Amino acid sequence: MPETGSKPAAASRAERERVAYDEQGVFEASNAWHVRFRHVFESPNTLRNERLFEQRLRARVGGARVLDIGCGDGESSERLLGLGAACVRGIDVAETFIERAKLREQPGRLEFASQDVGQPLAGRFDVIFGRAILHHLDWREVLARLHADNLAPGGMMIFMEPLGGNLLTRLFHGLARKAHTLDERPFESDDLRWLRRSFESLEILPINYVSFPAGLVSSYLFRRADNAMMRLCDRVDTWLARHAAFLMPRFRQAIFVIGK
Repeated sequence: MPETGSKPAAASRAERERVAYDEQGVFEASNAWHVRFRHVFESPNTLRNERLFEQRLRARVGGARVLDIGCGDGESSERLLGLGAACVRGIDVAETFIERAKLREQPGRLEFASQDVGQPLAGRFDVIFGRAILHHLDWREVLARLHADNLAPGGMMIFMEPLGGNLLTRLFHGLARKAHTLDERPFESDDLRWLRRSFESLEILPINYVSFPAGLVSSYLFRRADNAMMRLCDRVDTWLARHAAFLMPRFRQAIFVIGK
């Protein structure tokens, strides 16, 4: 994959990601921020969209062959199997994650491998799933290849990814450098346009506009994320997601649903 001049030429993108998670504690640093500002991630608007994400999965995963990209310790893959998948293959470049994931293996039904999705994969899948993984990759090439070579006809790819047009997202990436890898880059407006041009069957569902800054404040003001302020933000965000498409790149994150 192409290298950037400011990054070590000797290390591939996948290797840099592996080192970040296996040796540099990126996951732990990121999780610490999530705990500190948990109302962002537990807000009514976030949970509403988590339920929507799961509903889309439930509707398609029954009896399906599923590929879980960036499976981590295998919890997401195990959950997909529990939703009725016929079989799930989880892949990740972080060897420490795959070691833990293999403890969950069920031969023929739930299997894991240390593998770089930046390289061609074998197999056809009815559902290809990932959370906060594409923005770590040379994702345009990866998505095009997965859609052409690995997604079965009538199948679905579904991802949840951060959006880079949000000012707070940019601030977070600048201040919390230890919580990010060298290569990750949230989706910008041009990326969303590329998705629309490239996939005829595409749905983008934005999450957290006012709930993002409000959740930061709420984390310090209230014990519970389900409070009056955050419920009001949920109503505003739900309306904006439906009626203010021009704001989409400035939401905190989005669900991408791509069909074939």
